[in-house]
Amino acid sequence: MQKILFFIFFVIQLWPNGLVAQTRDETQNTKALPYRLFIPSDKTKGDSSRQSATNNPAEQTKKLLVFLHGSGERGSDNEAQLKHGRAFFERLAQDYNTVVLVPQCPENLSWHNGYSKTTRRGRTYHYPKNIQPNTILDRLEKLIDSVAKAQDIESGSILLGGLSMGGMGTLELLRRRPEHFKRAFVICGGAHPAVARQIGQTPVWFFHGAQDQIVDPKQAVKIYRKRKRKGIEGKLTIYPGVDHNSWDLAFEEKELIPWLMH
Repeated sequence: MQKILFFIFFVIQLWPNGLVAQTRDETQNTKALPYRLFIPSDKTKGDSSRQSATNNPAEQTKKLLVFLHGSGERGSDNEAQLKHGRAFFERLAQDYNTVVLVPQCPENLSWHNGYSKTTRRGRTYHYPKNIQPNTILDRLEKLIDSVAKAQDIESGSILLGGLSMGGMGTLELLRRRPEHFKRAFVICGGAHPAVARQIGQTPVWFFHGAQDQIVDPKQAVKIYRKRKRKGIEGKLTIYPGVDHNSWDLAFEEKELIPWLMH
C-alpha cells in the first residue's frame, strides 16, 4: 500500500505547470478541504524574465493567492473548482512566482453566511451585518496558514480573490482577518454595506456585470464607494450589458495581475 501511495504522489509531482493535487489531509480526515496548488517550478523561480514582466522587486517576491470558486463548483472531486480561471492561475505560477491555492467547498455549504430570496422583482441576497460562525471558513483559515508556512510565504504577501459565492467569501475572509491580505479582488460578489468599514485598509478591486440577474451589483458598488470616501485604495469595474459571468472579462483584464503584484 505504501508503494502505491508513493507512486501516486510521484506522478502528481510530475504534472505540468507545477500543479499539485491533494484530495484529503489524513490528519484531519473528512474535516479537511480538497484543494489544488499551482506552484512555481524551480526553473521559473531562477529565471527573472519568467518571474514577472518587469524587474520590480515587489513582483519577484514569492506570493500566495487564495482563490474561492462559486456555488456551481462545490463538491468533493477536487476538480470542479478549476472550471474558471485555470489559465490565470497557471500564468501567476509560471510568470509571477506566485503559489495559487484553490480549495473546494463541500456541497450544501458556503464560503459566506448570506442567503438569497427570489420574488417577483427577481433574486436578492441578504447578508449578515456582523461575522457569523462558519466552520468551512474556519477550516480554510487553517489551510491558508498551513500552505503559507509550507511554501515560505512572507507575511504581507498573501492575496485573495473569488467569484460569486467566492467573491462573497472573499469579503467575509477580509473582515475575519482585516489587514492580513495584501490585496484582493471580488468578481460578481457582495456583502452587507457594513463590511466597508470592517475589512480594514486592504485594497479591493470589484468586478461586476451591469445586468447581473443573480447577484445585484449594488452591494459591491456601495462598499466600493464607502471605502473610496474614506480614501482607501480600490477599484471598481462594471461591464455594461454583462450578466453574471463577468469573470470571463475579469480574468482577461491586463492590469489585474500587475495590480495584484504591486
